[in-house]
Amino acid sequence: MTGTPGSASSPAAALLVAVRNGRPLDALEVLEPLPLARRKRAWTPALREAADAIDMSPDSARDPQGRWVGRLRQAHWDAATVARLGTREAQIAAKRVHPIELPVARDLIPRLFPEQLDVFVEVWSQAFLSNPKAWDRLRGVEAMFDWAQQGLVPPPTQRGAVLLLIAQHDLSGYLDQHPVLIGTTLPLLFTVEGRSGASAAQRDETMPGLSLGRHLVPRLIREGHWEREQVLQWCEQALAMPRSTYELRWFRALRECVEALR
Repeated sequence: MTGTPGSASSPAAALLVAVRNGRPLDALEVLEPLPLARRKRAWTPALREAADAIDMSPDSARDPQGRWVGRLRQAHWDAATVARLGTREAQIAAKRVHPIELPVARDLIPRLFPEQLDVFVEVWSQAFLSNPKAWDRLRGVEAMFDWAQQGLVPPPTQRGAVLLLIAQHDLSGYLDQHPVLIGTTLPLLFTVEGRSGASAAQRDETMPGLSLGRHLVPRLIREGHWEREQVLQWCEQALAMPRSTYELRWFRALRECVEALR
């Protein structure tokens, strides 16, 4: 795509059209083939104004100023997100662009940053570790586990990523969809320390019907994903680490539950 920044054929003009019309895939197609320097030049004052207006406006709103076309819908927000992501360096995009809807994070970021997904995994893991209760800001970061399942990144091992995984609501079903994590990321729950707002103990207290200790771990052992003796060793390792009384109580209860399995 060629042309001056204001011409109809320029990347900047095409990206602005895509955002105003709520076409995230069109925005992706504009940015995907461009080197970073040309991507950055596509972030013009007009695009910033349109993206800011879209992000600050309610669903179904219309804009008499024409900063977007039609009633505002999810596709407009997604297109603005793609534009913000794709016109920044990976490190800056990972830190500053949020929230990101899961389909955008899962499917489009790998096309914008195919060689830099590890940057997003690292930044997002740290973001969750810093404030695991900031769910609006953290929306979409679980895409890292989809990338791992697809073989785009190694299964995450960062402390924040492990705590993010065990925070997933239906963890049993989630692992059925992401089996690569069962023998990689999930066992690290025995070696990382929880924190306020994110730990196996807190998960089981707040979601007793979806218990990690009473339901999921025994299921993984019964189905042959984990060995009983190995899990008992993991429990001993977990109990030997400096942890809160709250966490130690949880790992002792888990050890008793696993010992009772035959």
